[in-house]
Amino acid sequence: MILEKGSRGSAVQAVQEILNFLHFEGRKSASADYESLETDGVFGADTEEAVLSFQAHSGLYEDGRVGPVTLAALEKEFAIRQRELSSPMSLGSPAGYSVESCPTNEFGSGKEKGYRQVKLRSDVMMAYRQVSDEVHRQGGLMTSSGGIRDLNATVSKNRSATSFHYSGRALDLFIWSGMQDPATDAYVAQRIGERRYNVYARCWQDKAEKGALPPQQTIPDVVTNKNRVKGVSVTGHFLDLTALFAKNGFKPIRARAAFEKGGDYLGAEWWHFQWEVGLVPGASTFGAELLKIYSKATLANTPPWAYRDYVWQQDWF
Repeated sequence: MILEKGSRGSAVQAVQEILNFLHFEGRKSASADYESLETDGVFGADTEEAVLSFQAHSGLYEDGRVGPVTLAALEKEFAIRQRELSSPMSLGSPAGYSVESCPTNEFGSGKEKGYRQVKLRSDVMMAYRQVSDEVHRQGGLMTSSGGIRDLNATVSKNRSATSFHYSGRALDLFIWSGMQDPATDAYVAQRIGERRYNVYARCWQDKAEKGALPPQQTIPDVVTNKNRVKGVSVTGHFLDLTALFAKNGFKPIRARAAFEKGGDYLGAEWWHFQWEVGLVPGASTFGAELLKIYSKATLANTPPWAYRDYVWQQDWF
């Protein structure tokens, strides 16, 4: 069976639902008027664009059609994402670490609002909760596009095989809760250098504890997906989220090299923060981090385990 532009029926609707769940929203790049696909069972132009986006990120032949190979990849990625959200809290590691979950805030008026929880390694979660509690105290939100990543998750140009996500040391804020509309977004991204951003959380008076709302301020050089280099000034009640994360051991990463040249929005990476506490340059290995939450038997033959000898700040960054 081949699904393509013009196809109709329950199979098309199922594919649309999977694409929405995976956040391939029918546009090659995000925009302020972002919407999810209509799950109407009609394979139209938006569905074709969503399929093309998924194929591009999965290293598949980009023809905008759903045949056996693309369908299998969609089903596999869907199953992986489901495990990331609902897998058991203990992953069989002898090191004594577990994986814990923390509720997060949905954001947006469309169908896609981010995850309702984030999962991280237990010691990382302690630090994350410090950030989350302070943001909520001051009237902000903590959104989520995920934390720990399934060992068999697809690797692509925007998903490194040695990502901190595999070890439960990284989190992503909901990717559509910033860089869309600075007037209403939960977060604004201030460009502070080439491919580098400082993230501020918007705070609302009706959400803040009494006396905790930060003073109004103007943030210069705020960029969006449409205006990636030349920013604007935005005034409001903001908390310096990047600084708060740093205080608790989390660091941001740079955007992908192509992003500021008009590349895929998924390379923006403003949403990514990783916990680097305890890592020793030239000594800590990627494999040792994986073994803190997984057993060797679980790791065997998985893509990340192939990079177990990579050393922090030598060939693993």
